[in-house]
Amino acid sequence: AQALRPFVRGECVVGILLPRATEQLFIAQLAVLKAGAAYTCLDPGFPDERMQLVLQDASAVALLTDGAGTQRTQAWTTAAPPLVDVSSPPAAVEADGPVSTPLASSLAYLIYTSGSTGQPKGVMVEHRSIVSLVASDLEAFELTPQDRVAQGSSPAYDSAIEETWLAWAAGATLVVMDDDAARSGPDLVTWLRQERISVFCPPPTLLRATGCDDPQSALPDLKLLYVGGEALPRDVADNWSRGRCMVNGYGPTECTVTCLRGPVHAGQAIGIGKPVAGMGAWVLNEALEEVASGQQGELCMGGSGLARGYWQQPELTAQKFVHHPRLGRIYRTGDLVTRDAAGNFFYIGRIDAQVKLRGYRIELGEIESRLAQCTGVRAAACHVQQDGAQQVLVAFIVPQDAAKPPSWQALRAELAAALPAYMVPARFGFLAGLPTTVGGKLSRAALPRIDAAAPAAPTPDGAAGKSAGLHDPMQARIAAGFAQVLGRPGTVAVHHDFFEDLGGDSLGAALLVTLLRDDPATAWITVRDLYESRSVAALAARAPVSGPDQPAAPATEHVRAPTYPVLVTVAQALVLLALFSAAAVVTWLATFELLPWLTGRLGVVLMILLAPALGLAAFAAYTPCAVLAAVAAKRLLIGRYQPLRAPVWGSFYLRHWVVLQAVRLVPWSMLA
Repeated sequence: AQALRPFVRGECVVGILLPRATEQLFIAQLAVLKAGAAYTCLDPGFPDERMQLVLQDASAVALLTDGAGTQRTQAWTTAAPPLVDVSSPPAAVEADGPVSTPLASSLAYLIYTSGSTGQPKGVMVEHRSIVSLVASDLEAFELTPQDRVAQGSSPAYDSAIEETWLAWAAGATLVVMDDDAARSGPDLVTWLRQERISVFCPPPTLLRATGCDDPQSALPDLKLLYVGGEALPRDVADNWSRGRCMVNGYGPTECTVTCLRGPVHAGQAIGIGKPVAGMGAWVLNEALEEVASGQQGELCMGGSGLARGYWQQPELTAQKFVHHPRLGRIYRTGDLVTRDAAGNFFYIGRIDAQVKLRGYRIELGEIESRLAQCTGVRAAACHVQQDGAQQVLVAFIVPQDAAKPPSWQALRAELAAALPAYMVPARFGFLAGLPTTVGGKLSRAALPRIDAAAPAAPTPDGAAGKSAGLHDPMQARIAAGFAQVLGRPGTVAVHHDFFEDLGGDSLGAALLVTLLRDDPATAWITVRDLYESRSVAALAARAPVSGPDQPAAPATEHVRAPTYPVLVTVAQALVLLALFSAAAVVTWLATFELLPWLTGRLGVVLMILLAPALGLAAFAAYTPCAVLAAVAAKRLLIGRYQPLRAPVWGSFYLRHWVVLQAVRLVPWSMLA
């Protein structure tokens, strides 16, 4: 905050470019607020072009980043704002005047969302708006310092702010998911269990990608599941709501993360709930008049959670944030909803071309605008099609020359250089012309389906794509999984990249691994394997070789040893008895021998005065002895720990248990 003071003048914005797997990201956010400014976060996964657009639009006065971010800005085509390296911040510079203390109406942060004009737009959120939401979260969820909240959203999106302050405001632990954990698919359940997560706020798609059939048993510590960002499917709700509190939240960025929420119960209707504290919600028709219960209309919100508007876009602000003669200032969400007699709201769909995909808010117009700028494209249209339980973003291209349409791989690469990965279509199709309504507008409903991924690219050796699995059983299994997840009716060439050539995405990767794990021969595959070895051939080459059919080999040594339940229990009892006996002897000697002797020598008054020093001396003498005892026990009984699977009630189990007892003798809490 001291380092930022020279740059902060009045209400201004500071950019933050830091990975979420470091505490510096969160320190940076607090520092900006403490310096009296507002912040906007950039996801390191964004293309450089988008980062430059955001910083330019926000007129950022400084950029908080690290060494990697500093190096990255050197390749930008436009000059970056002044850089402050969080790993070695400059010495504090005295600025003129006192630090600007934020008011309730001061700007807290900017969140950039997809824009229909082809440019991202910044939503301005004030301190009072996010404070109101956090206060309602505290009241509704009653979290305690014992809770562990998973932080899984990108810092560039407002859902990360609610996750963060959901924990901080209650004094709970914030457990940050790095990129590997966030995309780990079926391994995510293991991560949640190992980290003892009690509060998790994912989009429903992420829950489906885990492939977990019994989350109630798999995650006994998970007490609150707070989902949102997209429609909640019936099967996901029924599967994950058992044994815990499940809440469905709804809210556009313009309403400060969440403005409606409600409980989810298995077998009951799934709604988006009622307004959170401080917010009001109404269903209005085109004339902005309330409709009766059960009728459809546009959801309009009002209250303390409303954003100030759009950064440097007064016309758009006036269009979306209107002053109602009876309701006051309201935000027109563009969402079609109904409300029942009890006041519960139910989502129907969008009125415009905006969509929600895996928790991300996307303006299709921004993608179409980018596509129209690509070489060889005359017109473009996008929409989201449903493939079973999966939503897929697809694009249709009208080429300038029908005889020589542009390569879909080239189009994908151009988009990836300018847009976040979630805005790059997974499938491409080519049309002679776009379907239109009678009024001449694009008719998205008339766009055809693309039932398979785009045509395969040539293999590295120039072949047309040798089909996988004719000679290799492992390749056949993996290729069949590729084909099923990607919706390809035929075979998949063994050298085609799952992401670049076949149009796969992070959700498809998680679903593929979940599918492959149902087969014991491919149960060894992880999402990390797929990201590192993206083709059928490369992935099959990683298989552990253990016979002609290559069944999965265990990743760790399996200790096959006899078990002795009775003997181990007796041994444990003897160890505990020895520990208690030793503690009793030491306590008796200290209480009835050492203490009276010291008191007689020093006197009662001096003894009382010296008690703290004597206690500290005793602690200083005991602690290294306890540490050495624990180290000795581990060296003698275990040696060096290695990854393995060992039977309970066996020799290793007992030796490990004894080491744990020795480690517990170390006064860890006092050292902390």
